[in-house]
Amino acid sequence: MVRIAMPAAALAAVLLAPAAAAQVGPYDPLKRNVDAFTGMLEQALELDSVGGLFGLGGERIDNMYLAGHGVVLEVRSNLANARSRLNLAQLNSSVMALRQGDNPFAIIARSAQEEPESATRLTEADEQHPRFELLLRVRDIDGSDAVDAAISQAGDYARILRDADGVDGDAFERLSVDIEALRLESQASAGRLRGLMEELRDGAAGQSGRFEQALGELSAEMRGLQGRAESLAEELRNRSERAQQERIERWREDVVGLERKLVQAMCDYGASLRELPADENVTVILSGLGEESSGGGRANLVHTFSKADLQLCEAGEIDSAALGGRSGRYSY
Repeated sequence: MVRIAMPAAALAAVLLAPAAAAQVGPYDPLKRNVDAFTGMLEQALELDSVGGLFGLGGERIDNMYLAGHGVVLEVRSNLANARSRLNLAQLNSSVMALRQGDNPFAIIARSAQEEPESATRLTEADEQHPRFELLLRVRDIDGSDAVDAAISQAGDYARILRDADGVDGDAFERLSVDIEALRLESQASAGRLRGLMEELRDGAAGQSGRFEQALGELSAEMRGLQGRAESLAEELRNRSERAQQERIERWREDVVGLERKLVQAMCDYGASLRELPADENVTVILSGLGEESSGGGRANLVHTFSKADLQLCEAGEIDSAALGGRSGRYSY
C-alpha cells in the first residue's frame, strides 16, 4: 500500500476547519454590533457599573436578540433601588400611624399589658383606703402612657425624616437629644407621681394641703409634657411626610431625566445598529421604573424604537422628542 504524506500545514487546516466553523454563527456580527452599542448607551446614560462583590448590584444594561422582533435591552439602574427605599419609608409611616397615632385605645391597652405592676394602678386594698378619693385623682392624672407613646412616635418620625433626607446627621442628633430629654422629664414626673401615691398609701396624716398642692402641680406638669410630646410628634410627622413627598418628586424627575437621556442617545447612536434587520426594533426596558400597578407591584417602563425611526432621527428628519413620542412608551 502506498501512503501519501499530507503536508503539516494542510493537515492543520483540515483539523482546525470544523472548530473554526463552529465558532462563527449567523448572529455573531449582530451580537458584536449590539454589544458595542450597549457600551455606548451605558456611557450616554451615565450608568455606574461599579457594584459590590464581583460587580453585582452595579448599574448595567443586559441585552438579547429576539429573531423577528429585534434587540431587547434591559437597563438596571440605581433608581429602582431608590424606589424600593421610598416604598419602605411610606410603609413604615403608614404602619406607625395605625399602630400609635390613630389608635389611642390600643396604646392604653398595650401599656396596661406591658406595665401590670404600675404604682399608680389601684388595687382592691386601695378601695378601702381612707384617702381613696386622692388615690383616684393620682391615678387619673397619670398620663405617662400617652406621653411615652407620643415620644416614641416622635422618635420614629425623626428616623423616617432622616431616611427621607429631610435632615442631615447633625440635625438628627439634635432631634434625638431633644426627644431623649423629653423622655427623661416624663420619667421624672411619673416617678414623683408614684412617690406621691406611695405616701398616700402609707397614710401620712395632716398633709392634705401639701398633697393637694403636689397633685395640682403634677397634673399641670403631666398636661404640659403630653402637649409638648404630641406637638413634637405631629411636627415631625408633617416634616417627614413632606420630606418623603419631596424625595418622591425628585425620584420622578430623575426618571424623566433618564428617559430623556435614553431617547437622545437612541437618536444619536441607534442607527449604528447596522446589523439589525431593517424591519425590526430596539426595545428598551427600564427595570422597576414603571407606574405602580393597581395591586401595588412595581412595573417596568418600556420604550420600543423601530430601526426606521432611529435612522430618521439620525438623519435629522425627526427630532428626539418625536422619536420618544413614536416609541410606544408603556408600563408593564
